[in-house]
Amino acid sequence: MLPLAAPRLLLSRSSSSSSSSGLSSALPYLRPLLRHASSKTPPNPIPLAQPTKFVPPSHGARLPKAQRYLPRQYPGPPLSSATLAAQRTKKYPNMMPPAGTFMHWFLTTRAVHLWISLGTLFGLGVYTFFLEFRRTSPFYEMLPTRREMLGSPLEAGRRVVEVARLHVARQSAETAERRKRKVDDVVKRGAYRKAHGGEEEGLGGWTAKGEEGKVEGGGRRVKKWFGIW
Repeated sequence: MLPLAAPRLLLSRSSSSSSSSGLSSALPYLRPLLRHASSKTPPNPIPLAQPTKFVPPSHGARLPKAQRYLPRQYPGPPLSSATLAAQRTKKYPNMMPPAGTFMHWFLTTRAVHLWISLGTLFGLGVYTFFLEFRRTSPFYEMLPTRREMLGSPLEAGRRVVEVARLHVARQSAETAERRKRKVDDVVKRGAYRKAHGGEEEGLGGWTAKGEEGKVEGGGRRVKKWFGIW
């Protein structure tokens, strides 16, 4: 069984002094293993390898919030005036043409694009009207042919105007006929409801006017606000 060491408080002064002297005698052997940070550096420091090119720091100083998310730029030496002039006139692939050329003027002028858009829409509208006129109008055969338009353009223009007038008159007559049929239908419905004991003022207070401007069916004129209600 190993002997137990006595507590330090129970030891005599002689024993404590002997232990301290033994520790002090052992310190010289431990001193070469310790070196403080403020001591001198070794005489031959290890040199660091120099980079072959400039490597920017991955985490630079903190920038303002407005410049924090801007791309980092590392400009080279300033370009000469001859180089800048050559860059302005050089054509790069898949990029806008240089300033001063016809293609740059054509692609950047808004008036050109406006006239192209309006001209295209106007041409499509005229073509659509011509197809509709040829499909629905009975006066299509009266239009002049290409040979007649080239031979006598004035006479062909007069004939085109006359055909347009006939077409408009026919459309107006058809519209008036449809309106008359609707008015007659409203009058017949009012007479039917009156004969079978229905409303006497028409459908919901609405009645049909005759050719003389009188109200038919109800017998009195209905006052309307702004001609609607």
